[in-house]
This record gives sequence, C-alpha cells and structure tokens, in this order.
Amino acid sequence: MNINFIKFEDNIDNYKLMHKWCTKRYIYEWFEQRELSYEEIENKYKNKLSNSDQDLYIITCDDTPIGFTQIYKYDDKVYDIIKDKLVYEFDIFIGEEDYLSKGIGSKVIDVLKDKIYDDYKADYIILRPFSRNTRAVKCYMKNDFKKIDEYEGKDTLGNKENIVVLINKKKDKQLSFVLNDE
Repeated sequence: MNINFIKFEDNIDNYKLMHKWCTKRYIYEWFEQRELSYEEIENKYKNKLSNSDQDLYIITCDDTPIGFTQIYKYDDKVYDIIKDKLVYEFDIFIGEEDYLSKGIGSKVIDVLKDKIYDDYKADYIILRPFSRNTRAVKCYMKNDFKKIDEYEGKDTLGNKENIVVLINKKKDKQLSFVLNDE
C-alpha cells in the first residue's frame, strides 16, 4: 500500500472530487456539518488555495484518490507543553467508502505524521475532533495521539460541540553506536 499526498490544485477535477466526497453524510457530519453545493465547494477551496496559511492535499492510495487533508500551523499556545514549540494541526477524511474500515485511515495518519514532522519540522501535532466522533478519536489514539483536554466549542454552523484536544510529540530519532574495542 503506497500512500501519497498530492498538492490540491485549482482545477475542476479537484472541485468535482471534493463535491462528491463532501456530499456524503459521514463526511459532512464532521467536516462541514451540512452538505455544500458545488459552487460553495469551489469558492471555499479557491479561497483556501489563495490563503498561504494552509496546505491542501488529495490523499492517494496506490495512485487512487481516496481522501483529503489540510495542514496548518497551530498558534494557540494555551497548553504549557507546547509553549515555544512548532505545532501543526490537520483535518482529514477518507472520501471513498471502499477504503474505510480496513486500517487504511491509520496508515494514512501515520504517513501524514511523518510528512508533518519531516517537511514542516513540527515538534508536536494537535488535533481537535468532536468528542462524539468516536471513530476518529479512536483512530488518532491508535496512532499515538494522547488526550490532553476537552472543551466546549462550536462547529462551523455555530452549534455547541464538545471538542477533544489530542497531541502527538515527534519521536526523537536516537542514534545507536556500537563501540569496538581495539
């Protein structure tokens, strides 16, 4: 299984793919909280592309587009553990049902963590899913994210939601040396 992240570009095929995925209840329930029209999708992602604060990617598995992620810097330093650290956050979904419940999401998250630590030089990754999105929370925790907080926030429509704060710390790559007695 080969997981890759292809830069999301301003083209009709990407907008059609996002519209296809974002009209699925299991995605918009967590991602937008409502079904967006094609025009709303196109406008939203054109705006995101012009915003240099986020990087957008189509997730592929063996060259087949299966989902989407957006990566952005997390600047809210309310937690002592991340003060003076470089912290990133991502949003993610798997849009193709054939790739659900097969461990592929966990593999994608594992590869995505490596990408963020290697390419963005992050010290930590923070995620903030809705607490009722138990499937996502379990998947993140399975991928070495630890719960550090929970608070009442709002979804994209302004409705109250309990938000879980999960954190993952970059693993230090330790060098091991073998000493030869001469």
